[in-house]
Amino acid sequence: MITIGADVHLKTSTMTVLDNDGTKIVRKKLDNNPEELLAFVRRFKEPKRFSMETCYNWPCMYELIKDEVDQFNLLHARKLKSIIESQSKCDGHDSDEIAYLTHIGHIPKAYMAPADTRQFRHLLRTRVGVSFQIASVKNRIHALINTNTFYGQRPRNFKNLFCKRGLVYLVSVPLPEQERTIITELLKEIRFLEQLRSRFDEHIENANFRSDDIGILETAPAMRGKILKYIIISEIDNIQRFRNSDAIVAYAGLVPRERSSGDKIRKGRLRTDCNQFLKWAMIEAVIPALRQDKELRRYYKEVKTRCNSSAARVATARKLLIAIYHMLKEQKPYHTREQKPRITHSCALPSSLIRG
Repeated sequence: MITIGADVHLKTSTMTVLDNDGTKIVRKKLDNNPEELLAFVRRFKEPKRFSMETCYNWPCMYELIKDEVDQFNLLHARKLKSIIESQSKCDGHDSDEIAYLTHIGHIPKAYMAPADTRQFRHLLRTRVGVSFQIASVKNRIHALINTNTFYGQRPRNFKNLFCKRGLVYLVSVPLPEQERTIITELLKEIRFLEQLRSRFDEHIENANFRSDDIGILETAPAMRGKILKYIIISEIDNIQRFRNSDAIVAYAGLVPRERSSGDKIRKGRLRTDCNQFLKWAMIEAVIPALRQDKELRRYYKEVKTRCNSSAARVATARKLLIAIYHMLKEQKPYHTREQKPRITHSCALPSSLIRG
């Protein structure tokens, strides 16, 4: 079988081809246009396997190549880097190493979500990005107001600058001409972004995304909203790809970095090499979940007493994600010990989840 290892970039791709014995046949740098890439792959008539590492534009290459090869491998970029790290770093060496590792079967594979899931993720991630933009613009307005007025000068009939009464105050507060112009334009931007967010919400509700796990997930605390449940279910996609609950917690980045040796245990900040959107969704779900679930609220208070509110929120998000893992894995709804099952064969949380 022919083995093709590709180092893919935005404008070009470098491909290394090995024969059945692992001998290099050719290495070539190609422009990233479909005709040239397909012509190169079709030169080899034998059965082919194709490997590339994860990058933001991997779906484009996958859709182009998948029907031309017998096997398509997507390699985990971070794990691959730890394997092929060397003094010499260039595209040619990278494509050679990918091809050789594929030939001997020593490849760290990455998960490839279906096309409809990837498209729905893009819709959700863009909607979340718009919310971040709104928050950023509001923070700039807060900064301008705080620069020109004292907090004690504000009326006491509102708590939020962007509620109805707060907007009346923003319009009437005396400011220098340039600051007034900036705030006026930023308020227009907020209105535009809020309208854009509403349109994305409509697209999400009307999206043709179906999952058998939605009904199960909605039984968990904070999972009946419009956005969080869709983010969680689409980012997880297939619960069977996680070997245990520790794997999904690490995937979501809800565990701290650890550098321990011997008797010394060193733990740092949360991991960043993770699915940031799943992490964000789980942490956002904590506050509404505390209002709905007594066991989670009790656990949150225990951790907050020992540590602080930030650590308690992360720990509660981790506990909730472990519960969601077991729900989806066993296809059983959420309930705690204090709740009676609503349907036959429902699944109570394991005692380790309830007691922490």
